[in-house]
Amino acid sequence: MKKNYFLAVLFTFAMVSVNAQFTDDMESYTDGQPISGGHWTDWGCGGGAGCAIMSSSAQAHGGSLSGYVPDDTTTDAVLDLGNKIFGTWGLSFWAYVPSGKEGYYNLQGTVPIGPGEWIVGNIYFNKDNANPGVGEIDDSALGVVNFNFPHDEWFYVAMNVDISAGIGASTWEFGVNGNVAIPAGTAFTDNAGTYPTSLGGLDLFSINANHQMWYDDFTYQDSFVSMDPPLGVNDLAAKGFAAYPNPVSNILNLKANEAITSVAIFNILGQEVYNAKVNAVSSTVDMSSYASGAYFVKVNIGGTEGIVKVVK
Repeated sequence: MKKNYFLAVLFTFAMVSVNAQFTDDMESYTDGQPISGGHWTDWGCGGGAGCAIMSSSAQAHGGSLSGYVPDDTTTDAVLDLGNKIFGTWGLSFWAYVPSGKEGYYNLQGTVPIGPGEWIVGNIYFNKDNANPGVGEIDDSALGVVNFNFPHDEWFYVAMNVDISAGIGASTWEFGVNGNVAIPAGTAFTDNAGTYPTSLGGLDLFSINANHQMWYDDFTYQDSFVSMDPPLGVNDLAAKGFAAYPNPVSNILNLKANEAITSVAIFNILGQEVYNAKVNAVSSTVDMSSYASGAYFVKVNIGGTEGIVKVVK
């Protein structure tokens, strides 16, 4: 049964790879430099530091880099979701907000953003630094909706938008760490019932001088994402596990704060292509001879087991 469950997890990861519009583990950027191009843009502030999301090694969920929106009150980065008006769409990512700080973003109806179209109002994490561990969506179809999140650790954010009946009849779902705050089937509108022009993008704005929020491991796909965090990822992150670079060309580096017991790698068909006992806090795998594609690294750290995806 355990083997069948593991294969089912691999199948789920494989389907994400097939359906993905993009995945971004934030490892391809340069530490300390602004990120722009592709699915990363901004709200008309010209790019560069103080406008674009910044690559940062101060925090990372997987690997060694993440995207950072600081406390400068000017950064206004945008994650472009493609102005979708039909279909089913899922977005997931990991986020980090330190104690004593707050986070913020909003959903916009079109990208590039003109005057702005806040689909469900504002999404706060510890709004005004007055409610630690409490998030708020302030203008959803359900009115003000609160949710919980942890400070000082990475948390999983998931959102599904159903536009299969058209944008004028769209619904959505939203959750944090597997806890659903906006149930599936909720109208994708503000409290007045206004539907957006499209699913445009995320506006990651430095809303005040107390704002500090890191982002990592984005998946955006033309199917729904799971509201639950991927198997074992939270547990591996708690043990400081990282697999990098990702994408990898030749050598995959593995490290953790505790001894890695064993590592197995599977291809997209579920076939094991590598297996090793490690018993060390770091290891390397030579993937230079592997065919291009997605691979799934199954890691055991002192009995804690999880799977991460790497791309060759």
